[in-house]
Amino acid sequence: MSGTLPVQDWLGVIRDEYLQGFVKDGGSSIKFVVPAGIDLHLAGVLKAALTELAVGLDYAVVGVDAGETRVHMPQEIFFKVAGQIDWKLLARRVILRLATESGYRIEGVKPDLGSPILGAIATSSAVDEQIINMQLQRRLPQAVTRNSNMSKDFRVAMTQLCLVELSGTGEDNETSPLIEWLTGSNRRISNVKNYLIYNSITRTNARHFFESLLHWVKYAGRAGTLILIDNSRVTLPRNPRDGLHYYTRPSVMDHYELLREFIDGTDRMNSSLMVVLTDQDFLNEEGRGYGIYQALRGRIADEVRDRTLANPMSSLVRLA
Repeated sequence: MSGTLPVQDWLGVIRDEYLQGFVKDGGSSIKFVVPAGIDLHLAGVLKAALTELAVGLDYAVVGVDAGETRVHMPQEIFFKVAGQIDWKLLARRVILRLATESGYRIEGVKPDLGSPILGAIATSSAVDEQIINMQLQRRLPQAVTRNSNMSKDFRVAMTQLCLVELSGTGEDNETSPLIEWLTGSNRRISNVKNYLIYNSITRTNARHFFESLLHWVKYAGRAGTLILIDNSRVTLPRNPRDGLHYYTRPSVMDHYELLREFIDGTDRMNSSLMVVLTDQDFLNEEGRGYGIYQALRGRIADEVRDRTLANPMSSLVRLA
């Protein structure tokens, strides 16, 4: 890999070509970013700059750090991401979307928590709450419960969250079992059986839940999702024993395999940009760099490239 890009030039490309266009329109992409030389400060600068860009464009922004989250396990990535999502707020945004599609007026109705969403819609539309409630509950099965873009258990959970918000109570004790299941804070399946959910979120189905989450964020009216993954911890050759996660070579291989799966599944990752912030060791052909897993290297390395000029649209970029 040769040629570096100034950070601001690359951020401009990400803003203009991806966040304001391709990703917002439903596309998805995964970028690998390597700082030139030894620049520990650059990762923090990039996270802050990307977050500011995305928030300004109404994206949901989530972060995953390999030191705190076992990034070779897809369910752990999902749990970490799910823990940063305001599930009740998304449910209220979906209710507003369904109300709009049903012809109700929602001018001045905010999805923010604090007041019953149904009452606000009824006041704005000058229609009885019960009538609106019945119509929106009739729309939920087709719009959410049978939405094939999301996995079955996920859409059942989203339906239940919407029903709680429609009921006007919004009580935490009604939604906490679902949110605990989604975030992994309580993984006992018995906790959510009352909601007709019978499967745990595991390694085998976590990617489908992750894809469902991305679709739900977009369906709720957000521009999309920015996922920032800092995996610089993965390439450490020795365990520093500092209390953070350390990755054995098999764990590194599992992580690279998972990244390869994300790349191959970008067509199912609705309106999302995943940025993997890594380090110089990631470029090593030996040790713990991506060269040890050719399936990943073959997907992100540019085999044909200019000797001096870097391609800002490349999957793998080196920034200075």
